[in-house]
Amino acid sequence: MRDLLSAGVPLPWVGGIAAAVLAVGLLLIVSGHSMRRRRGLTGARTLDLDGRNLYSARYGLAGRPDRIVEEGGLPIPEEWKSGRRVHDSHRVQLGVYLILIEEETGIRPPHGYVVLGDGRRQRVENTDQLRARVLAIADQIRAARRDLVEIIQVSQPPAKCRGYGVREACGQRSG
Repeated sequence: MRDLLSAGVPLPWVGGIAAAVLAVGLLLIVSGHSMRRRRGLTGARTLDLDGRNLYSARYGLAGRPDRIVEEGGLPIPEEWKSGRRVHDSHRVQLGVYLILIEEETGIRPPHGYVVLGDGRRQRVENTDQLRARVLAIADQIRAARRDLVEIIQVSQPPAKCRGYGVREACGQRSG
């Protein structure tokens, strides 16, 4: 083969293989973009992907958004849910992330997104009402914890405990 190449003999199948590899590569890129759209992921620049623990000592809140993207130069949290509808608890959870991002960056994100299992994106506005609701619920939780006199036993299915960081406490049984 080296002799053929050095002699300048054309090898038509080399061009065909190169074209096929290029076509497959382009197909993978296009299908990847299509899959991202179906899953509700935008082309926005990802600032963090489920790796940043946020904390606010002032509000006594902590959390880790599934994804933080840059939208219009602002950090915007996304929370991914497997269901097909947005629950109020999803909005409140996103509200926590909006407060935490503001505490960390000094920038108040105008909104965040709940991304549903079917790829739909539900925009949640960062309103004063949402903020007040988040802080009121946090206060209720703290008050309930102060009044707690005995440990509440839980009984989680083993599958839920596998990815949990404190597995030894996850499988508690009552009684």
